[in-house]
Amino acid sequence: MSNRPKVHKSRYGSRSSGGSAESASERGSNPLLKGLIIGVVVLVAVAVGVSLLAGRDAQQQEQSEVPEVSDVNIEGASLPRFDGEEPDPAMERQAPAFAATSFDGTEVSVLPGDGTAKVIGFFAHWCPHCQRELPRIAAWMADNQLPAGVEVIAVSTSVDAGRPNYPPSAWFEQEQWPAVVVRDSADQEIAEAYGLAGFPYTVGVDADGRVVARVAGELNDEAWEFLVDFVAPIPG
Repeated sequence: MSNRPKVHKSRYGSRSSGGSAESASERGSNPLLKGLIIGVVVLVAVAVGVSLLAGRDAQQQEQSEVPEVSDVNIEGASLPRFDGEEPDPAMERQAPAFAATSFDGTEVSVLPGDGTAKVIGFFAHWCPHCQRELPRIAAWMADNQLPAGVEVIAVSTSVDAGRPNYPPSAWFEQEQWPAVVVRDSADQEIAEAYGLAGFPYTVGVDADGRVVARVAGELNDEAWEFLVDFVAPIPG
């Protein structure tokens, strides 16, 4: 006996000579068939919609699970609080070293005096001035090369889930921040160690680890470019 499946004639095949064949137009107008087709289309559309919503919810949940603050370690004496006093008492003082993590959990050690000058910017996600300055600096760095021997570090600090533009991890990603960014602790230990008093706040540290500039407030392109050139090691 053959195991091949039997060929079943279509219900719409030719009838006996005593009857007439059903036309294509008649089959197309069958309300039951139309109903079945519409039902299948609706089910497929619903399935695609549910899949897209599930993917979006999973992505949002994944983003919300990124820790926005983390433990840090500070080594060295803290700088005095910056209040705009001239001369700044922090000038020529050794900047404290710190270890922190990026938003993806990568450990980052910032070691003033390691031979590389540093520009360290402190940003709060809810600060309107930070929201203007961060994308401006990101754009500048995308279009310009930093002087030799200079690196830029951003510190996300003063995180508050109840304030605007939260979470900061999404903000930095949205603005395509091109340099290192680390998470401060919930107690803002890095910011405190560097004497932060307002936002945005920028500290320039030379290659020997000495503080050579502290600025509170927004930096335009010209001021930013001056600062990164100012901290750069002198060639030769």
